[in-house]
Amino acid sequence: MKTFLLLVLSLFTVTLAAQDPSRAEGLSVHMLPDRVAKLSSGHGGFTLDSSKPALKTAAELIAYLETLPQKTQANGIWVVTTHPSSYSKKETQKLQSLAELAASKGIPVFTCRASDLPKGWQRQN
Repeated sequence: MKTFLLLVLSLFTVTLAAQDPSRAEGLSVHMLPDRVAKLSSGHGGFTLDSSKPALKTAAELIAYLETLPQKTQANGIWVVTTHPSSYSKKETQKLQSLAELAASKGIPVFTCRASDLPKGWQRQN
């Protein structure tokens, strides 16, 4: 009986660990296009909230994520974007760089166009 309970507990623990990442427990950011940010004399990038300047690079965003609790890191980065034509080629590459850098560190990255929320999330790595 004791062995059976240990087996059930082990299976339950493995099931919990295998759950999909959750946006509510990850890091949510918006990708602000440079041309929009320039309207208010700012710069584009990954915005955490409207009271702070955007993080310019994927490396800056990953560095910020690494200061957060492990649970947040495990649930990944969730990037809300706007219409694809709003971004330059360089900005599109910045998002790709984020996916690649995060993948190298085992961090999941998800993107969703704002108009496709809440069901349009796509895993990037």
